[in-house]
Amino acid sequence: MAKNIQKINLTSSNLSEEKLQELRQILPEVFAENKIDWDKLKTVLGSEIDPRIEKFGFTWAGKSNAIKSVIIPSGATLRLNEKKSVDFNKSENIFVEGDNLEVLKLLQKAYFEKIKVIYIDPPYNTGADFIYPDNFASPMNSYLEQTGQKDSDGNKLQTNKETNGRFHSDWLSMMYPRLKLAWNLLKDDGVIFVSIDDNEVHHLRMLLNETFGEENFIAQIIWENKEGGGGSDSKNFKIKHEYVLCFAKDAEKLQVLGAEVEDDSGYTNQDEFVKERGKYKLIKLNSFSIQYSGSLDYPIKAPDGSDIYPSEDGKRGCWRWSKKKYDWGLQSSFIVLKKNGDDKWTVYTKQYFKVDNECSQITRSLPPLAVVQEYSSTMATKQMEAIFGKKKIFDYSKPYPLIKKLIGFVSQKGSNDIVLDFFAGSATTGHAVLSLNQDDGGHRKFILVQLPELIDVKSEAYKAGYKTITEVGIDRLKRVIKGYADNPAIKDGFKLFELGISNYPENNFEFDPDKSQDENKKAFQQYLDKAKQGSLFEDINVIDVVYENIVKEGLSLNSKVDSKKLGKNTIFTVVDGERSLFVCLDKKVESETVKEFAGRDYKGRMFICIDNALDDSAKANLSLNLDLKTI
Repeated sequence: MAKNIQKINLTSSNLSEEKLQELRQILPEVFAENKIDWDKLKTVLGSEIDPRIEKFGFTWAGKSNAIKSVIIPSGATLRLNEKKSVDFNKSENIFVEGDNLEVLKLLQKAYFEKIKVIYIDPPYNTGADFIYPDNFASPMNSYLEQTGQKDSDGNKLQTNKETNGRFHSDWLSMMYPRLKLAWNLLKDDGVIFVSIDDNEVHHLRMLLNETFGEENFIAQIIWENKEGGGGSDSKNFKIKHEYVLCFAKDAEKLQVLGAEVEDDSGYTNQDEFVKERGKYKLIKLNSFSIQYSGSLDYPIKAPDGSDIYPSEDGKRGCWRWSKKKYDWGLQSSFIVLKKNGDDKWTVYTKQYFKVDNECSQITRSLPPLAVVQEYSSTMATKQMEAIFGKKKIFDYSKPYPLIKKLIGFVSQKGSNDIVLDFFAGSATTGHAVLSLNQDDGGHRKFILVQLPELIDVKSEAYKAGYKTITEVGIDRLKRVIKGYADNPAIKDGFKLFELGISNYPENNFEFDPDKSQDENKKAFQQYLDKAKQGSLFEDINVIDVVYENIVKEGLSLNSKVDSKKLGKNTIFTVVDGERSLFVCLDKKVESETVKEFAGRDYKGRMFICIDNALDDSAKANLSLNLDLKTI
């Protein structure tokens, strides 16, 4: 008898169900009849429950729907466009054309906690730019209408005018689910940078406090985007700057790399360890600025036998190091005890130039300044002109060296970090990653996501042959890779994917409001019957089905995909590091194929096929040796 045969995942992760499963594992006692018993949960949490009615919080009209939108799974898919890709077989860079909310949902499984840096340049909500009118009930229909792939009565990208009574609320509702999903993708030591101006910087800061935690705020970087005395006119001041908000996934684990290496001019002392540790300077061990702790208020024996305490002159203090750490420091020559001018003993730690307080080798650097002055909007305009050989192809692009600098704050030289930008625009972030890799020999990869927003027919870009913003971004990357002006060619490329409707009818069936419920049920059943007959994929590019399974089973978009004939069957093999799966989309999985797979050690590997392509005996044989999933 076949065992553990599951149906394939038709949608992206159900985040709500996953959270419930996590809670069920941690606190099974708070569930009754498969639902949360809120009274039991409050009892278990006890003092952690805040009983106050009035609480500090951040809310806006439409917030509850924005929160709900995060947990609605996506039934869409990503289709590979090999023709528009560059160096497809070698490059691991990804460009996705599609609505970023749907795409972020589809990336959840494969890229969960794998992204090191996120940079986004979202709409600033100035009253003249666009927002994404999310349709949570039917997201793919909304997307097809916005991009002209489906007839509509006008449901498309909307200009968010200040006269709109929900001007700020609509913008916040658009941003919230995208930031929440982005948080899931960041590594524990990852970071997000968000460009913004005065219109929404206050609200964005509060929104990031909520989605990332205010304790993970790193900096509000000022970017001087105007040259000389120029600036945007306001009633009282000339404005020549914008902001880049920086939040960490976990501030305790983030390492911000210094802009400059510190010299040792402030380190004036040396001892017998100078060769390996460098020179040192003395820092008092007692402190009055850290929170008092009794465990850090212990006596230290002076050379004359007297006790030294951290408090002094009536001020209560404590040591910066624990007793155990102090004992280690004393034995390791990190401690100096000496009398000061009033004949009292003072305890110092040695801060060496070449090692940290654990005696590990380090390079001391100065923290970078939270003001960036060297890159302007004018520079970005000139860069775009150099790339395209024409003026005004794309307005409001950021200078790519600015993005390089931001990435360089957290990405080590020569690293293979993944950088994500889901408001990719003209692909400035992709350009920055390519350039940074060329500078330091790194192997960073980018994932860019951009809606194929239509370009104004009166614009220079349209006159140059570009119909959508994604066409501008794709062509920019191709030109940068090929080399432009005095910039040499770059040995890299990218894979192009397009957001599309699912290959599975269960995800795409639309109930006709003009038909009765019974008629709709009958039509839906006909859809399912077609799938059971094995005719589901006759009019579909089978590689699209393979990639839909790659996405929804959580394998990387850079998985290696090969196909081979095994008798009458075509078998696709997908490999993503240590994970792999086999896909057969034929109407019948032949007995020779079953014998081949049942006779080998494929424990832990997945086999996907059409349900009625196997009889019960074949299912039993395959499920003994493979994780069998059926369509």
